[in-house]
Amino acid sequence: MNLRGCGTALVTPFRQDGALDETALRDLVTWQIESGIDFLVPCGTTGETPTLSRREWLRVLELTIETAAGRVPIVAGASSNCTRDAIEKARTAAERKGVDAILTASPYYNKPTQDGQYQHFRAIAQAVRKPIIVYNVPGRTGANIEPATLSNLAKIRNIVGVKEASGNISQIVQVFNAVPASFLVFSGDDSITLPIIALGGAGVISVASNEIPHEMTEMTSAALNNDWESARHIHRRYLPLMEANFIESNPVPVKAVLAMMGKLRETYRLPLVRMKDENRAKLQKIAAEAGLPTKAAAQEPAPRQVAPESEPAARTAAPEGALPVAAESEPRGESTVPAAPAANHEDVLDLESEGEAPLDVAPAAEARAAEAAESAVQVEAPPAAHPTTPTKTVAPAEPITFYLFENWQAGPHKTVLHRSNCGIYRNGRGGSEKTEPAADSRSRWHGPFSTIDEARGASRGMTGVLIRSECKCISSR
Repeated sequence: MNLRGCGTALVTPFRQDGALDETALRDLVTWQIESGIDFLVPCGTTGETPTLSRREWLRVLELTIETAAGRVPIVAGASSNCTRDAIEKARTAAERKGVDAILTASPYYNKPTQDGQYQHFRAIAQAVRKPIIVYNVPGRTGANIEPATLSNLAKIRNIVGVKEASGNISQIVQVFNAVPASFLVFSGDDSITLPIIALGGAGVISVASNEIPHEMTEMTSAALNNDWESARHIHRRYLPLMEANFIESNPVPVKAVLAMMGKLRETYRLPLVRMKDENRAKLQKIAAEAGLPTKAAAQEPAPRQVAPESEPAARTAAPEGALPVAAESEPRGESTVPAAPAANHEDVLDLESEGEAPLDVAPAAEARAAEAAESAVQVEAPPAAHPTTPTKTVAPAEPITFYLFENWQAGPHKTVLHRSNCGIYRNGRGGSEKTEPAADSRSRWHGPFSTIDEARGASRGMTGVLIRSECKCISSR
């Protein structure tokens, strides 16, 4: 394995509903390789790994490996602030054919001592045979890996390098004096790639190469081959973009640019949210000046709502992770399937953020169809024909009450408010398949509530609910 040059710290694309967008990920990996990238790093910080379930983390690795098909090395991100969990993830990644090395970060939040960090990485190295690159990013972890600690780690056979993102040039200089020449030092900051290579670095694990893989690879290659004039020329042109990628928390800006380019939908998982408008305008201007084919991503529909599809049968038939086909003039993030009108049915996230889908949502096609059926407009049976016998009495109408349907369909914990005369309530109260699927025995009805305010108050009082919505029957009466 020749691990040198520019490696992309891949973003993780999500669909509008927050689920993993497998089609966009495959397309992104293919584009990276066709653009000449040297290696790929899935499931790092830029990939929003803290928000991925273990199953999703593994699926991202598998998709990257399958799509790359041996054309470039794969460095799998496998970090945790629990050493036991980090070992388990490293072992799982190392067992996958196609994974060439492991990238693992210093434990975050725990703030271990230098000896604690050494013991953490040593335990991981002893558990796997694959090469390990340690990741020093004290701005995120709260713990710096000092040069003396790296010197000790470099003595462990399969700890072969470091991704240095401390931003401290003086410390990085000391690192090169502390480790052997064979120890790989990668820049973790795009903007200081050239200084690190000049000191003897092996390249960069890059954020900007998500947007400009060919240019970042070309710049890194030129520097590694002592063509400093070409390397500096590329660096100067794209430095504003490298810096703008951190105008807000990574990976928010880089995913925004990729959405402007039509490469993916601009969807994040909490606690990440969409960019402020003023920062988005600055970012788009810088991306355009860098020559990127951008559209006004501010026009992207914010994924604040988890609205039902208008055609649940078609949604069910689509393979999981597939995207609706969009016209060439549209960015990937603009769905061709219209959402239900907000005036009739509104699913509101009970959060103060903008543009967020629920955490860790990986819905099956059947659950999505069930949820669409739950929120669909129900046509009630027409009233009987006018009675021919004038003496026949009409039974008085039942008083209207309200019910809450609590469920976990399609992933997140949610409640839906219905009237007692709603077709969905009447058909689903007894355990209808469309509203209470057998796959989720937790789903249940609450009520009756005498007033709509009482029902809404009961919904707000339920803990752990991410989505509080109301059926069309509430707004149409």
